[in-house]
Amino acid sequence: MSKSDSTRAQRIKTKSLERREQKKLKLREEILSAATELFLEHGYEKFSLRQVAEEIGYSPTSIYLHFKNKEELLFMTTLEGFRNFGQMLQTAYEATNEPFERIISIGRAYVKFALEYPVHYRLMFMQDSDFIYKQLPDCDGSIIDSFAILQKAISEALEAKVIHGQDELLLPTLIWAYVHGIASLAISLPEISKEHAYDMLELNKVILISGLKTS
Repeated sequence: MSKSDSTRAQRIKTKSLERREQKKLKLREEILSAATELFLEHGYEKFSLRQVAEEIGYSPTSIYLHFKNKEELLFMTTLEGFRNFGQMLQTAYEATNEPFERIISIGRAYVKFALEYPVHYRLMFMQDSDFIYKQLPDCDGSIIDSFAILQKAISEALEAKVIHGQDELLLPTLIWAYVHGIASLAISLPEISKEHAYDMLELNKVILISGLKTS
């Protein structure tokens, strides 16, 4: 085989591998998307990999080549949620340089994420708390530590003396409890509209200003 023939064969092999990887990635994305919709429709107990296979038109065996059971599939769906969540909070953090407004901005982003991605939010914070602490697979990269973003904003606000307080763990946990309460109610109760959720968030801002802000 000539050198040019060898190079051509290598290119064909490389392109073939790339196509297979793209097809595999596309199928994985379809599985995750279907899992999100089906979890919303059926809930955790009635959700199954067979339903996902039927939804995307593949055999259950194809699903098992990517995920060993429904717990692993839902965990990977949860990871997608944490990535988006962390990115939204990071963007909110970077949107302003004013320490107190950063806290408010992060709170808005928190509730916005829950309203826009209710299935992911349920899986992340309302379905199985083990998902929060489960170790990431080595091949899956890293996700942004969303709680650390809020902690950092609180620490900076304390350092700038724009809010009262001493405990750098208690305050972010308290604010997390505020926004989680609003978010979980908004996605659980149909009578609470998005507008109502944001109104509650604005009232929460008033409470935070009166209780935490130094001036």
